[in-house]
Amino acid sequence: MGNRVYRSWIHESTELMRKGQAVVIKIGGSLIEHGPEIIRTIRDSDRKVLIIPGGGIFADTVRQTNVSDTAAHFMSIAAMDQYGWLLSTSGIPVTTKPSINRTQILLPYIHLMKTDPLPHSWDITSDTISAYYANLLSSPLIILKSIDYIRTGDNPVSRLTEGMVTCDLDPAFIPYIFSYGISGQIIRGSDIMRLARLLDGDKVPGTSFGSTI
Repeated sequence: MGNRVYRSWIHESTELMRKGQAVVIKIGGSLIEHGPEIIRTIRDSDRKVLIIPGGGIFADTVRQTNVSDTAAHFMSIAAMDQYGWLLSTSGIPVTTKPSINRTQILLPYIHLMKTDPLPHSWDITSDTISAYYANLLSSPLIILKSIDYIRTGDNPVSRLTEGMVTCDLDPAFIPYIFSYGISGQIIRGSDIMRLARLLDGDKVPGTSFGSTI
């Protein structure tokens, strides 16, 4: 790995959020074993948070079916509801209405069935859905994944750029955040102390996008 890329890899983000600012957090399905710790950390923070559950193992089953794009789209969103219910067992209530008046886990199926704002395609998964809600609520977005940094090829990057290609996010995510000017950061969700520091307003390692807030 070249020196330039290495420096990018160890870079810590600029300050993302004002202290106490409400935020949308997407919890990736691959973090299912860490769900209770993540939920407790969010619950104990001073921020109001709208949690967007990933699809995880529930959505993986949908990928194995041979159904239409529309059926797969809404089946996968229903899978997000299932993961949301699982996360709720650790002490944060669920809601079907997207708002950040208090910390809640969004079950998105009812709202997305009613509004249907996104194309029906495997290019759009819970990554872009979480960006949609961050845009809807004019909120910064934190995405929790099982990696330290988003990678392009084998190279970890500290900041997303327009047109970047990566297998770590769904194909629609990067075009969407640049189209709507969404700001946020992607961090390793299993590093509970890193999440706690970010929620406290500290700078932490990860891949950022958009402007600082």
